[in-house]
Amino acid sequence: MWCVVHVKDGGEEHTEDFVAGLLPESLYARCFHLIRSRRKKYQGQWTLITSRLFPGYVFVETERIDDFCMRLKRIDAMAKLLCTGEDMTLIHLEEESYLRLLGGEEHIVEYSEGYLEGKELIVTSGAMKNYKGIIKKALRHKRLVVLEVPLMGRIVEVTVGLGIVKR
Repeated sequence: MWCVVHVKDGGEEHTEDFVAGLLPESLYARCFHLIRSRRKKYQGQWTLITSRLFPGYVFVETERIDDFCMRLKRIDAMAKLLCTGEDMTLIHLEEESYLRLLGGEEHIVEYSEGYLEGKELIVTSGAMKNYKGIIKKALRHKRLVVLEVPLMGRIVEVTVGLGIVKR
């Protein structure tokens, strides 16, 4: 199961190191944040850059969710577990599998390439090759697409890199 920890923007790596250093490995399998890669034009050259997909959120994979929550609450950290009332906010299994498909084992949403066939977008390489979901908008000149991603029981719009190489 994945749970969500809210941290100060830019503090994702620090929180991951903090959890790894202070909590026993028996309480969690992985602590990570999702990264996206995209292309951006600098001085006439397309450069591959990376950034956080969900700034301010760290995901923790654990089977012992209650033990993890109690341990993290006891530690004075700059992290806050996302809760709904008294219950810990967990990522639903469908959302978890969706994010696993999109981010892969490395939790990186890789830059994708594809082409247009009529009004249909065919993705030939990258993280979105097996993507089954809603593309809300394609920003072709910026080589980006806006996706609607399910997260914590609602739909969130995220921007990922996708270049359309031909029509």
